[in-house]
Amino acid sequence: MSKFAAKNLAAIRAALDHHNGSCPVAANAILLNPVDHDLLGFDELWGLPVLADERVPTKRVRIQCDGSAHGIEDAIEQFVEQRRPVEIPVVIPIGPGEDEEYGPR
Repeated sequence: MSKFAAKNLAAIRAALDHHNGSCPVAANAILLNPVDHDLLGFDELWGLPVLADERVPTKRVRIQCDGSAHGIEDAIEQFVEQRRPVEIPVVIPIGPGEDEEYGPR
């Protein structure tokens, strides 16, 4: 096995282990950019199909499961951001005898 393949297999395994440790839904596929898929040449790893998917950026891997969908994480993050309270800065006006830069004289 080449260094290239070994390095990529280690990265894919780490991504799969991370998914399995953080997602309650089992992985059902490993997705790679078509260029990376062609370079690695694997159709199956650890019992999961390895599929080419143009939505995956090069040099990246996506672990697919029934609980995930492309873009859903971004939509959830945007929704959560919208639900956060808006922070309004408090402006304290300068009182008589005070200078903007230096405060009271």
